Amino acid sequence: MYNFAQHLIHKNMDNNIIITIQELLTGRNIEFDMATRIKLVRHKENKATIHFLNETYMGSLYHMYRYDHALFLKYQSHQATENFNTVEYIVSFIGESGQEARFVGVFKNCGHETVDEKTSMFDFQEVKGFEILNERVIINWGESAISWHQWWKNDKEVVRIDKGINNDKVPPFVQYEDVVLNYEQLRKIIDTQNPEWKSKLEACNCIYLILDKSNGKHYIGSTYNKQGIWGRWSIYAGTGHGNDITLVELLKNDPLYAQKYFQWSILETLPLNVVDTVAIDRESLYKEKFGTRDFGYNNN
Repeated sequence: MYNFAQHLIHKNMDNNIIITIQELLTGRNIEFDMATRIKLVRHKENKATIHFLNETYMGSLYHMYRYDHALFLKYQSHQATENFNTVEYIVSFIGESGQEARFVGVFKNCGHETVDEKTSMFDFQEVKGFEILNERVIINWGESAISWHQWWKNDKEVVRIDKGINNDKVPPFVQYEDVVLNYEQLRKIIDTQNPEWKSKLEACNCIYLILDKSNGKHYIGSTYNKQGIWGRWSIYAGTGHGNDITLVELLKNDPLYAQKYFQWSILETLPLNVVDTVAIDRESLYKEKFGTRDFGYNNN
């Protein structure tokens, strides 16, 4: 984690900001420093399926960025003409939980081709000089989160610098909808008491899904305890099966089954003080939706 105590205090003392993204990026690329028309862009999609042009992506924008980067760049390039036709550079971010956004690169606008009356495909080319910061810098986008593109003059506070998002051992927590963990990742998070993940998983309960990647079968469960998701998933990290009858049988036949095939995700968050009957009712609804009693691993 970046040690802010080693950095100079931001010169605007009234803002109580240690450093802005503008200060952090300045001085790393001469051509960029000379530009006068720069926009900050915060990409944010909460939909499970993303549609643009003739593309359909079954997954979140964050998942697209990580696992189909070429498609993400195409998504980024498809924009309303009036928003970017005079822009020289964009500073690109992916929206995370709350008002946070993760820096994912600086791109030069090398022109555009018209798609229709309102939209164009822009030729955004990533420029050098910012690699050391790429994917590691998280800013506070501010209360105007709906303003997903803003001019460079709007100072954005850097809230932290972390290890980045390409560490498959322990991915960063982005938002509950984007949680996808294999058994190794789950165990690592629990065993190391990862503070970022623990604070989020202790903050609420949920309806969760375990996917068996060997056959596509699902197990759906719910959490309703004072330790939230963390309390329930800690049991899975320790056992692999969480004492769920059908999953116990799978691991009895193959102790490495969870390690090889299981994947955890969150379908819906629930309040930390949720009543158990409410959580169980929601769990039952998802079992019906996914057909996990007839075609998955749920027995009740």
